[in-house]
Amino acid sequence: MSLLVLPAMIGLLVDDSSLTESQAGWSASLNFLGGALVALVMAFRMHHLHLRQVAMLGFALAAMGDFAAAFNLGQPALFMALRFVAGLGAGASYTATLASFARLPDMERGYGMFVTLQFIVSGLCLYTLPVYSDLLGASGLFIALAGLELLGLALAIYLPGKPAEGVRRERKRTEIQVLLAAATITGALGFALFEAGNTAQFTYVERLAVALSFSDRQIGGALLIASLCGIPGAFCIILMGNRFGRIGPLTVGIAIALGGLFVLIASEQFMSYLLAISMISFSWAFCLPFIQGLMASLDPQGSAVAAASASSTVGGAIGPGMAAVVVGSGGYAMVFLFSGVLLTAALLSFYFSSRHAAAA
Repeated sequence: MSLLVLPAMIGLLVDDSSLTESQAGWSASLNFLGGALVALVMAFRMHHLHLRQVAMLGFALAAMGDFAAAFNLGQPALFMALRFVAGLGAGASYTATLASFARLPDMERGYGMFVTLQFIVSGLCLYTLPVYSDLLGASGLFIALAGLELLGLALAIYLPGKPAEGVRRERKRTEIQVLLAAATITGALGFALFEAGNTAQFTYVERLAVALSFSDRQIGGALLIASLCGIPGAFCIILMGNRFGRIGPLTVGIAIALGGLFVLIASEQFMSYLLAISMISFSWAFCLPFIQGLMASLDPQGSAVAAASASSTVGGAIGPGMAAVVVGSGGYAMVFLFSGVLLTAALLSFYFSSRHAAAA
């Protein structure tokens, strides 16, 4: 949820707390960094983890961290530490979920359903938060996040436990061998660059709308429509499966994002702003299942997916922080150009990962 509502969360923190734009961006980075660290640790033990137990513990820790953060908004250092703790818990539950999909016989479609649901939730929340921000407040947002994490705790009972004994005996490679493979390294690097590029632009896309003097309802409506555009993007893989491979669709998807970023830089009117963020949202959702499917194909037990989760979360952590550095005093165009460079580098990494996987 911290990623799905990121721009609205940043805006609410800036408007309803003593945090500056830069501090709000870094609080998001610390949250993502906690998730990255726990995912990296899990990658080295993924073949032996009880996914259900890990997810339940993670949700409980995230809920406690976010609930405490709601009452410490006036203490920036403590607030950021609590966001890091919440990130540890959220990262554990998220990585366990991703590894669960890797065990499905038709994992691409599983990831497609997963991303489709994420964008539905994101759209609804991005509309609700700007419109009702005065009623909810920053404290209310984090209490709501804690409540949703408790709901996740209840749903985690449906996740699998450890791999079946027969599956463990048939495993040919250890976690270390999977993680040191060139395909895993280049794929994980690409995922980090992809998420850094997307979270960099996502962090300040709401602030750009404020700078362009759009109303709260225009901003909320635009973010809702853009997120809903992610639904058909993610749903495409449910229809396509792996029929066209992964690199071809990823090339098309990232090209759409680059086009959206250039439109966003030139935006002065509401309709061009709406078109730009809708293109970027469609691309993000379209590419994610293909990336996750690429990483899951490297190890059905999920160690490559866990490594990719760690690297993508590092990218998610770095993105808002780098955007906070680049934005300076309202330099939003530089943030969006920087995002485009990162997405282009990500595509090159996925290309090399796919070639290494085919060679292996």
